[in-house]
Amino acid sequence: MELKELRDEIDRIDDELAALFEKRAAIACDVAEYKRQHNMAVFQSGREEEVLRKTCAAVSPDLKDAAKLFFTTLMDISKCRQQQVLTEVIPFDVSEEKEMPTVGAVTKGSYTADACEKFFGNNCKISYFQDFAAVFRAVENGEIDYGVLPIENSTAGDVGATYDLMLRHEFYICRSTKIRINHVLAAKKGTDISDINVVMSHEMALKQCSKFLEEQKFAFSETSSTAKAAEYVAASSDNSVAAICSASCARLFGLEPIAEDITDIKDNFTRFLMISKKLQVPEKASVVSLCLTVPHTPGSLYRILTRFAYCGLNLCRIESKPMPDSLAYLKDDAFDFIFYLDFIGSIKDENVIKLLTGLERETKFYRFLGNYEEIE
Repeated sequence: MELKELRDEIDRIDDELAALFEKRAAIACDVAEYKRQHNMAVFQSGREEEVLRKTCAAVSPDLKDAAKLFFTTLMDISKCRQQQVLTEVIPFDVSEEKEMPTVGAVTKGSYTADACEKFFGNNCKISYFQDFAAVFRAVENGEIDYGVLPIENSTAGDVGATYDLMLRHEFYICRSTKIRINHVLAAKKGTDISDINVVMSHEMALKQCSKFLEEQKFAFSETSSTAKAAEYVAASSDNSVAAICSASCARLFGLEPIAEDITDIKDNFTRFLMISKKLQVPEKASVVSLCLTVPHTPGSLYRILTRFAYCGLNLCRIESKPMPDSLAYLKDDAFDFIFYLDFIGSIKDENVIKLLTGLERETKFYRFLGNYEEIE
């Protein structure tokens, strides 16, 4: 047969498949209605296993895996369709934003303070805490209205401490923003770079300046923030120590830059989150964040992602993290992970509510993290 004849034959088969697909989808809705009347769950594992077993037996051995994937996807689409029919839409309980709020950040002079200014301008009262954990606790306990924390850097990756704390505390993301990072090496006035032996800063800042530190052959020491490093250097009588921080932070603590623009990559940004105890959804909110676990079975993540594709939702971020010790009770083995997903959408959309409701019901671990605005 000629290529055109072969393609014409495929087109005829595709037309038949399309008609059968539409017929199957209609029956799936009838199944959903039956399940509603009989108070049955959408997912029936025994039925799915039976369909896959029959399908694999009906095709040649070399097509079994492909047939299993094809029919699994087909059944996932049917489940999505049934979920849309069966799931009751219960709106989220959304609180009003605070005017002249109290805000928590880590250490005056850090880049987090710059993020606070971008979020609130001068319309807030900022309290400074010793570490990220203290900010989370203050938000959760209602001591402050909002907390501002770094979550990831374009050069050095995620802020592990923030991710760990996110799973230990109850909160919602209200907004996010990016702050350009431009580090300097700061020391006491009159200090020469040749005098420096040890450089202090936050773990992320040290990573962002790793080439500079290696070239200068400096030893280094981690602190809880860039501002804490500057504060320590300012109070020390040892002129052989310096801090990596911003130029404004250096000025705040009476230090002077002895090397400027020392980041490895010049286009360097850190993303910050603004969090609250109660769910708040800004008018321009466009990103939904959540985290969940998936079963340790082939294609399980793909099957979760099918739900987003079915709803026409654009996933803009997906990231996996090892499950922390605080969730050890969920572990099946040593390689369990938490998946963090961001997608473009709104919890005012009924399809989004139904999707999130289904995920919460059917996953072993699930957390809705917020519907928020990204501020440029």
